[in-house]
Amino acid sequence: MLGSVVVLLAAGLLPGWAMASVLDGSSDRLRKALLAPALGLLILYGLSGTLLLLNVWSVGLLWTGVLAVNWLAYLIVNTRHEVVAKRSHWQRLEAAMHGEIAEEADGASLSAEAETQRRFQAQRNPGLFVLGAVIACMALVSPLLQTLPFGVDWIGFAMLTQQTVLEGELVLSGTNEGFWTYPPAFPSLAGWLAATLGLNAGVAVFHLGHWTLFVLLLGLMGAMDRHGAGGQAMLAMGLGLGLFAKTFDSGYPSVASQLGMVVGLLTLFRPAEQRQRYHTVGVCLALWCVALIHPTGAIYLALLLLSHVLHGVHLDNEEHRQWARKVAYVASMFITVGFTVALLVIAPRLFDEAVFSEYGWQGGRPMLVYNGPLLLVAGLAAIALRKTLEGRIAITWFALLWLLSFVHVVEGLQNVPVLSLLSYTLYSMALHAFHVPLAVLVALWWSTTTALTPTLASPEASWPSMPSLLGGCLTACVVIGALFAGAVAIQLSSHDELLAVSPGDLELRAQLDAIEGAVYTENMHWGYLWDAPADLKSTSIPTLGLVYLTDSEQEAATRAVYSDNVAYFLENDMHHALTSPLGTVQWTLAASPYWEALVTIDGATLWELRPEGDGATPVLLGVDEVDCSACTARVDPWVNHKFRDPLGLGEDRPFLEEGTPSTLEMSGPMGATEVCLVYEVIGQVEGLYLQSTTGLERPFHGLRTDAGYHQSCFALDDNGTLGNVTLSWKAEQPDRWVNPLGLSGRDTVLLDRTGVKLQWLEWRT
Repeated sequence: MLGSVVVLLAAGLLPGWAMASVLDGSSDRLRKALLAPALGLLILYGLSGTLLLLNVWSVGLLWTGVLAVNWLAYLIVNTRHEVVAKRSHWQRLEAAMHGEIAEEADGASLSAEAETQRRFQAQRNPGLFVLGAVIACMALVSPLLQTLPFGVDWIGFAMLTQQTVLEGELVLSGTNEGFWTYPPAFPSLAGWLAATLGLNAGVAVFHLGHWTLFVLLLGLMGAMDRHGAGGQAMLAMGLGLGLFAKTFDSGYPSVASQLGMVVGLLTLFRPAEQRQRYHTVGVCLALWCVALIHPTGAIYLALLLLSHVLHGVHLDNEEHRQWARKVAYVASMFITVGFTVALLVIAPRLFDEAVFSEYGWQGGRPMLVYNGPLLLVAGLAAIALRKTLEGRIAITWFALLWLLSFVHVVEGLQNVPVLSLLSYTLYSMALHAFHVPLAVLVALWWSTTTALTPTLASPEASWPSMPSLLGGCLTACVVIGALFAGAVAIQLSSHDELLAVSPGDLELRAQLDAIEGAVYTENMHWGYLWDAPADLKSTSIPTLGLVYLTDSEQEAATRAVYSDNVAYFLENDMHHALTSPLGTVQWTLAASPYWEALVTIDGATLWELRPEGDGATPVLLGVDEVDCSACTARVDPWVNHKFRDPLGLGEDRPFLEEGTPSTLEMSGPMGATEVCLVYEVIGQVEGLYLQSTTGLERPFHGLRTDAGYHQSCFALDDNGTLGNVTLSWKAEQPDRWVNPLGLSGRDTVLLDRTGVKLQWLEWRT
């Protein structure tokens, strides 16, 4: 993780510093230090995404672009005219912050802005900034403790990243022909990071995703510091779960697209007399960059622009109205271009797709689940700030986003491509659409030093700040929540069973260098090979974004597996198959004489084709709750991704808590010489033992205890029969842990216990 941080900072810090200087000439070093990583990363995303969009991306060319951008940033930061009056507006403002006022007509306005900003900087609460920075650092805990992230989306991003590195474009991998339609910025920048540091594509995606959340939080603090609410902004973000949950679930591009909000807050929440042409340029640049990261960020920033225009054109200030008209022109241009691309290029490919809503109406229960406390406090803030321009802009911004969520109410509506595209784009917007707007509203109310713009003509118009008692209680809640989140992150780092791939899958893929030709892989998360050798062709690909598929062997190969069509595999030079213990294909291959296990690591298996039908066929038997005396039934979290069940396992698996001894029925066929138990350890357990007084060559065995799937094999004695065995533990009590699958609905337990899930038995002769 440290190497990734160094590379990203070295490449983007100076451009971000220059952009912060231009957009906010009043910023001091602290504010620039908060803004620069976020703005620099936004520029890197835009640069990398543009190169991939133009189909000229390469690691060397991107490095050339990075060096060019840094050289330009150096000139911007260090070039100054000796005469203050001849400097650019942001440079004169910078001079005004140091007491130098140009003898010009705008000298008075510069002096007033500088005085306001100096007051904000003098009234900062250092403790809040330190606390905010510490809370932001929680975003880096997971990549410091884990190798790969949780969730499943990251596997698709890793596939795109790997293809970007190998091909320089988003063409399909393996035996598939076609391409992915997906915003290019995130996978291309992750590919650059992976190639620069020699990282696994999945690791690069993991590091970039969490680093993006970290700098986004710092950037929001810096942007709101211009309004005197920097420390409060981070505390307000801590009242919601949206962006944090989305990052934990590896939805990195939609989180990264929120970087445009930093520019929006810097440019659109300021009085008209403080706006310049380069602020409009900054908004345009941000719109372009976030559109390349994920369209949600462009939509949210465009709605902020629209909210700004709606209120700006009705003010008595002619200067403000002129600015609002210019912004309206910019917004109209981007919206027109965006809708043109959507209607003519993307939407026609969704004509047969219905409006999609995986989690239901995003403006209802999902919004309350992930932003409930923040929404409650924001409601009070909206009442308090309803007579201020900034408050009304934030309120309208949230209202427009909420109205946008109604696209999910018409779930199932077909033959309306634009609505289908919008619903797919915003499918989880409850996690990332409302968090920042609500936090901005709360932060403006929370700060006692901010200077807002009254909407009334009377200069005496005022607004109440958040009561200090409420502020103290909220601060305590955020601190407790951050400590709890950190503790949970540390705890979950030992739960590799939550990964969408098993430890055996990862270890087995490191041994595929000698495999030639195509390899059959299951069309599920655990079957996508983002980390395979470059010349290995697998059959399965993730359906990320929009997939344009002209040719694929996946469906035909799957039919051949289940029908023992050996001729198909020989004809297509497909002599191997790769399976995961999380999947189901291994059960079919194990029962077929035309396939034989070549390498097995903890249930993950590399199979070799046996055209003569002379492969060994072990007997596989599922383990049921009745076979384990002290086990309870627990749902399989991946059951919805398993479409065949030849072993009759059902939806549940027997679960044995750590510290609870049990007997396990292991009766098998006559003549067996070895039996293998496939099991899944839940968390890190201290010690798990299997023993039997009869039937085994060695009566006592210690089993693997690290989290995830494992396979342990036991030689049988000459008698060849085995009845009950005993499972015992080193620890007397299980450890408690918070199971995030209980929140997502993929499991039934939220406050879980460590233990073991028993899967199936494999009897070999």
